[in-house]
Amino acid sequence: MEASNSNRLPLSSSFTSDFGMPEEWHHGKLPHRNRKNLIQFITFRLQDSIPNEALKSIEDEIKNFTGTKKEIEKQKNYEKWLDKGLGSCALNNPVMAKVVFNALHYHDGERYDLFAWSIMPNHVHILVRTENDLSKIVQSWKSFTGRWAMSNNKKYNLRIDDNAKKFWMPEYWDTFMRNRAHFDNTVKYILDNPKKARLPKDSTAYKYTGSKLGGIELPGRDVDPDSSE
Repeated sequence: MEASNSNRLPLSSSFTSDFGMPEEWHHGKLPHRNRKNLIQFITFRLQDSIPNEALKSIEDEIKNFTGTKKEIEKQKNYEKWLDKGLGSCALNNPVMAKVVFNALHYHDGERYDLFAWSIMPNHVHILVRTENDLSKIVQSWKSFTGRWAMSNNKKYNLRIDDNAKKFWMPEYWDTFMRNRAHFDNTVKYILDNPKKARLPKDSTAYKYTGSKLGGIELPGRDVDPDSSE
């Protein structure tokens, strides 16, 4: 069964092994690809999720790699550190996780098709097909949720450092899906992330990890941000 929203293109039309034209790419500290109807695996993380000394160690480990291989090795190392659950882990708070969950779903079916997600304690994984510029979509998610987090830090005890200037790291990772096997493996990776990180079954990450495959949505538990939870 094709996993897509109604009136959308089939999955097969959004897979590619072609790296496309140079104008599809832009570079910050990481390379990003913007092209309509690509299915992309996206990861973004909290500002305090990886210690500076770990970042330096990662750079030392990958310094002899080049090109795509270097980016792949960097991401693997980042994932290992993210799963350690360091930093404020503000997304472990169910109210904060719900705010992020709502933001991800707000324009689903309009600006993008959201296929799978995992809101981990200090980072977020998403599988999405874009209808608009990917960088603008990610920025809209991070801008709204980041402002909310900084404004509600004390109210919900999010544990964000008083001297913190931002909630999210500016950059994000994106990887386009090459084929159905790549898509299926990525969905499995996203859904398995709480287990891989050895989080307890009652953790917020399990409640806010899900997918919309085969027309079945498996979302996180509904939490009112103004409730006492």
